[in-house]
Amino acid sequence: MCRRPSRDAREFRRNRTVTTAAALRHRLPAAGFLAAAGLAAGLLWSVSRGKWSDAIIDSGREWLVPDALARGELLYRDVVYWFGPFTPYLHALFLKVFGSSFSTLALAGTLESLGFLAALLWATGRVAGRRVAVVATVLAVPVIVFMPNAGGVLIGMGYRNAATFSLLAIVAASGLGKVSRKSSFAAAGALAGLSGLCRTEWGAATLLSLLVATGLRARRRNEIPRDALILSGAAIAVFGTGLGVFAALAGWKPVVEEGHLLLTGVPRETRTFLWGFSGAGDWLGGLAQLLYSSAIWLGAFLALRWWALRKEGAGLGGRVLLQLTVVLFAAALGSFLGGGDGAVLFSAAPAVCLATFLAGTLRRGHARSFPLMTLGLLGLLVSRRFFHIGDSWYVSNALAIAIVGGAGLLHRSIAVQSSRLPRARLSRFVAGGIALLVGVAFLGRFLQYRSDERIPVPGTGQMLTARPPVARDLAALAASIRKATGPADSLVVFPEGEILNYLSDRRNPLRHKLYLPGYVTVQNEREILSELERARPAAVVLIRRPTSEYGPMFFGEDYGRAIRHWLDEHYNLEPSGGKAHAALLWGKRK
Repeated sequence: MCRRPSRDAREFRRNRTVTTAAALRHRLPAAGFLAAAGLAAGLLWSVSRGKWSDAIIDSGREWLVPDALARGELLYRDVVYWFGPFTPYLHALFLKVFGSSFSTLALAGTLESLGFLAALLWATGRVAGRRVAVVATVLAVPVIVFMPNAGGVLIGMGYRNAATFSLLAIVAASGLGKVSRKSSFAAAGALAGLSGLCRTEWGAATLLSLLVATGLRARRRNEIPRDALILSGAAIAVFGTGLGVFAALAGWKPVVEEGHLLLTGVPRETRTFLWGFSGAGDWLGGLAQLLYSSAIWLGAFLALRWWALRKEGAGLGGRVLLQLTVVLFAAALGSFLGGGDGAVLFSAAPAVCLATFLAGTLRRGHARSFPLMTLGLLGLLVSRRFFHIGDSWYVSNALAIAIVGGAGLLHRSIAVQSSRLPRARLSRFVAGGIALLVGVAFLGRFLQYRSDERIPVPGTGQMLTARPPVARDLAALAASIRKATGPADSLVVFPEGEILNYLSDRRNPLRHKLYLPGYVTVQNEREILSELERARPAAVVLIRRPTSEYGPMFFGEDYGRAIRHWLDEHYNLEPSGGKAHAALLWGKRK
């Protein structure tokens, strides 16, 4: 005889069914959002394929350096390189395992992007609720990962790894569960050292931010020296070990004096570029743009807050409307001063980072104050461009810090609500607002890349594109070089355009592989010329690429004149037939 379940058992099953159904209703929207975001990312990857960077500028070097390392050359000794060794050796490993191609570089960039997003999500979770952290991280996909012109991380300049380690360092210093405080700080310092082995300035900025936040957070003065010693010791040990190994193998001068790994001896031309790139030359216009951009983003949040809490009482709604009026007036003032012109969506990033730092400082006893202080200060320290910020080189990872900080500020704005119901409602509205922004960002990037008329450069596996005339000229010139030289012959391209080394399968035999102002100076031009005289490459190419951002305009005319004179004497230089991107001259050795 079957026994009927007891009333308690039936009640338990009924409650479990109700609970499971409620959990499913709660999770389905999130699952649907992530599925849609994954699909959108896949479509964006497809339509943007090969349009992430410039075929002439930087991209060729991103392949040339790790390719040389994969063939057994030693960084700094055999290849002059200005940054840390982590990224080029990681990419050399990829090239050795999967083949030396731009498709392999894209694979490496895609995997590194996933690691970057994971670190971003982890760091955002330390300053914001789970819902806001997830949508903010997804927002970084179209904004950061798919930023064009080598500003993003798919085929970029290696900053993604520095930012990943910096974010992980902040997470570690904020506490790692049951791990002791000393171990957490040691891990944070080590991660800051690894960030420095990607980009020295990122490691230094991360360590300084951690030290400042540690000092501000300390409840007892005797904690500060101990924590600072652990952080600094671990960072210096990791970075110093990497620096010491290469200094022992390659020598002090190639690593420190030529590689600038201690940020010393930076050439005047590079300082000129950094100053011009910062936007500080037009600081008044930049401040107006920063005011306008900050006001429209703050106004959007206040409008969202008013709509979410409009039923909570007339007094609250009135206060929000008054705040919104003030913010809109500030936006109008910024627009009147010229701040509404040009790309303004990203211009609020420095203000967001400053607000993040202040928010953490003013609530130093709160659990989220430490990561807020660290993130805010780090975002300010690594911002190469303070004004007139748009899609460009060097801005994406600083914007990523601003996204994390902005998520923390939103979480703080939600947390100050007086009761649980308004907090929950505002949290849902904020997450929904960011989700809507995610959709707009994906659509904007999709249309941007869709309207891009560049075509794949033949021979790059569709991973590099250029305007049709430029793509044809590069392919034709590479074919001419292959025909006129042998497989064992070498090729040097001035001032840059290493994609021709890739397309022609001819290596660059010189230590110096980039010939922009700063890389070529009055002090080292004789040395580069001596390398040329010893190597006698079978062919050379001169691309008339303007370099006014560094000061001098053209290689061989405004700088590098002795090298150009030697090339004219020893090579039969003639036009390649294409002038779409710049005048292309090439020639074989006489």
